[in-house]
Amino acid sequence: MKQFKSRKLILLIAVFVLVVANVAYASGGVENYKIFIDGKPVQFNKDLGYPIVENGRTLVPIRIISENMGYNVEWENKEQKLTITDTKTTIEFKIGETTALVNGKRVPMDTREDENGKSVPVDTKAQLVGSRTYVPIRFISENMGATVDWKIEGKTLYVYIVRPGTTPTTPNVGTIPGTADYSENGYIENIKKISEFFGKDLDTRMGGKTMASFNPIMGGTDSSFLYVVNRPGEDYEAKVVVKNWFVNSDIGTPMEKEMKKINPTVKEVLRFYLPDGYEKLYKIIDDGFNWRWDDASKYVNKDISNLIGSDKPVKLIDGNGGLHIEIGTN
Repeated sequence: MKQFKSRKLILLIAVFVLVVANVAYASGGVENYKIFIDGKPVQFNKDLGYPIVENGRTLVPIRIISENMGYNVEWENKEQKLTITDTKTTIEFKIGETTALVNGKRVPMDTREDENGKSVPVDTKAQLVGSRTYVPIRFISENMGATVDWKIEGKTLYVYIVRPGTTPTTPNVGTIPGTADYSENGYIENIKKISEFFGKDLDTRMGGKTMASFNPIMGGTDSSFLYVVNRPGEDYEAKVVVKNWFVNSDIGTPMEKEMKKINPTVKEVLRFYLPDGYEKLYKIIDDGFNWRWDDASKYVNKDISNLIGSDKPVKLIDGNGGLHIEIGTN
């Protein structure tokens, strides 16, 4: 849980992919790139080109990104101009220029905020590297209506692009009937329902009437991805402990398939206990695991019920072995 423990890279939620390279080089440099479009990895090679960093900006070979996003790409050698189009958008780049035409409107390819918070252009140009046109990845993605997210792990920069109208594929994990019973003896029925929801992924070596462990890989008892505790006599009415969080991967192993269950499973457990605040709570947790918090002290070790719109107290605690979500804390 290093994202919650040390917070060595506390980054603004509003920071875009273009800034990531600056942060990475300041802390040792990015050596590898993993770019995903709708959850599928882009396969770069020496013929198509690899991402590069110039002046702290992440640039990509435009053809491979555009074609993976389903856009048409045309190159005019005489004018040194490249055009990408879909049914709604046309973007024209000219080599050596710092702006592009988006549906006929001239737009700077790179901006930053000045001391007054105003967006100002930055001198980042479309350029030829060998025979390939390179442009900032954020520019092409966002001007085609896609969303861009990112994270850094070690020396690797991960970039996630989601096209408009699509979402990365995640398993349908089903639902837990109803919502949690917070009466004196309701915890027994709560855990029973969650255990049935976990199904074959329930670790029967852990739990019983007061605890349910989600462990789809069934390694040691410490290999569970999350567990739920709901027992009387504690300082909380229910606790959800998230030990791992799904990270997009191109490993292609059976483990990856099981990892994809984590996010929807956590979200459904949170819905069961906090029907009025689970979506905002889920986003806060996802932002934390993916380094998007601007300040961890806003969320950790304090009641965040007002932030998520819950009528029950809710605390996020960076505890041993995972992120503890304590509900109905005293």
